[in-house]
Amino acid sequence: MNMLQGLDAPEQFCVTLNRSEAINSQTIIQRMTYHHPVYTPQTLAAQRKWAQVNGVNRTYFCGAYWGYGFHEDGVKSALAVCAQFGRAL
Repeated sequence: MNMLQGLDAPEQFCVTLNRSEAINSQTIIQRMTYHHPVYTPQTLAAQRKWAQVNGVNRTYFCGAYWGYGFHEDGVKSALAVCAQFGRAL
């Protein structure tokens, strides 16, 4: 995490998924449980409101939740927000 986040710290921070047994339990700062999103008809209805919520109060939202939950959907969502500023890759 130090290189990825540009942390200037005296120790190295590491994030791992499903390998906590390989880490000294005395050095674990926090444990978190994440779940994949569950898509329902309400999810699809909320996704259709993208244009109604983005840009309100100069706030824009991007994330995989605007698509099917994949990393690529997060990138696609970020590019859609960039387009609102007239930017593209």
